[in-house]
Amino acid sequence: MKKLMLLAFLVIATGCTTSPAPNTNTPGASPTPGDAAAVPYSVTLTGFTISGFPGVHSAVIAGSPEKLLVFGGRRNGLHGFPGGHDAQKGPAFPKTEANDTIYVLNLVTKQLLGSAPVGTLPVAIANQLKATNLQYEMLNGWLYVMGGYGQDPKLGSLTTLGYMTAINFDALVDAVITKKPLDGNFAATNMVQFSHLALAITGGDLELLTDTTSGGTLFVLAFGQQYDGEYTPGGGLVNQNYADGVRVFTFNFGAGGKPSSINFVNSFPNPPGTQMDPNNQFHRRDLTMKASVDASGNRRLVAYGGVFKGGQFEGFLNPVFINAGSNAVTLTPNTATSQLMSQYDTAAIQLYDTTGKIMYTTFLGGISQYYWDSATNSLKRDPVDISKGIDGLPFINSISTLKMPSSNDTGTQYLHTGQTMAPSSAIPNCSSGTSTVPAPLGGTESKFVIASNVQQVTPGVLTLNSLTSATVVGYLVGGIAATTPYSANGPTCASNTFYQVTINGTQPTNTVPLQAPPG
Repeated sequence: MKKLMLLAFLVIATGCTTSPAPNTNTPGASPTPGDAAAVPYSVTLTGFTISGFPGVHSAVIAGSPEKLLVFGGRRNGLHGFPGGHDAQKGPAFPKTEANDTIYVLNLVTKQLLGSAPVGTLPVAIANQLKATNLQYEMLNGWLYVMGGYGQDPKLGSLTTLGYMTAINFDALVDAVITKKPLDGNFAATNMVQFSHLALAITGGDLELLTDTTSGGTLFVLAFGQQYDGEYTPGGGLVNQNYADGVRVFTFNFGAGGKPSSINFVNSFPNPPGTQMDPNNQFHRRDLTMKASVDASGNRRLVAYGGVFKGGQFEGFLNPVFINAGSNAVTLTPNTATSQLMSQYDTAAIQLYDTTGKIMYTTFLGGISQYYWDSATNSLKRDPVDISKGIDGLPFINSISTLKMPSSNDTGTQYLHTGQTMAPSSAIPNCSSGTSTVPAPLGGTESKFVIASNVQQVTPGVLTLNSLTSATVVGYLVGGIAATTPYSANGPTCASNTFYQVTINGTQPTNTVPLQAPPG
């Protein structure tokens, strides 16, 4: 559907806006007595950099800390808001800032093991491997990369790619490290590509569930949007449609486990909801989706946050559970729980207490519906004023944990007092003219990579009970670093700072329970 996009609708289509808000994002309240036990573990972040790695965000970040592939995404900060209708004269997503390099990192030894350009691969593959906001997942040694906002292989204009690329993970890592040619012959042996209209998603998420009847693996491509055309905030000829649900795929496999064909199962719900209905819980994109477990210990998925409610400058406060069925999935909004902070795609850590049957989700910064006002020790929200560039969704530096007992799925979110993302000891810098300035508001489009040999209840969920002393559980990689809550008042950039995450399951965190402000 082609249509002329007005300013307000285009801001909804692409994220944040501009202009400063009060600089009150730093947690500073004293903990309420008795709140410390609400989050029974501590989180410590230790920053470091790796020589030769420039920093990226909205990228594919896959593998283990010892052998991590990073490609796609962008090397600059938050997309721009140039004036006018001509995206060629003032592109919001300059093609020169698309990350066109594959990196292999060892986060444990803090080394760049190798890098290689994507441009020598066949055009359709190269375009996907340098796209933004791809969805991806690993299964049996193959990395599946779906959709993304990138260059149309034939036209060169920006579009949401309606295909996927499956990659032999170890072969690509070896080729990058040993400098083997990444060309058509490599692609023919170690990559396979499938096209399907339902794959045209960007800003969604991809996770795995097990079919309850066959035991096969369901690929769940959740939420997101299709956005075709060059973004111009003043309006332009584009196509934009939210997925308004999830799309489910399976694969057939040939020799050596190589994917041989793709099977589209269905969309859920089907048909999708109304695009502009603010009560449509499935009309969300740029969310954080994580694996979880229910009261019976079965794997399920949880979609946290996301933006934007139909026709409104608001994020989503209710998580959505995604459960596997027989060649199907079910979607259930959790209206008993409010996630009050970190609505936009943000680094998050899942921990499950197998004794108390409680899921803990720790969010690290990001872009948020509400922010913590240290002057009043309460949550606040900026009134939306587009004429001043305020969309009410600022960058924050707060760390918070959503505690949700699986017995009733009624959760409470707690602010970690005295902790920030980025930590004060390792704040990245962004360029500003000829100098650099600190960028303390981090986490947006960052990813958490779980450490090897850390016990997990299900892939992606740490076993909290096993963390009986200070343990390195993983690393935070990539993301947007912001200097101010709204981008017009200061620069943003792709962070090149990594963070080692240490958790001690026997040392509680000082917290404050969060409550939404009235109105």
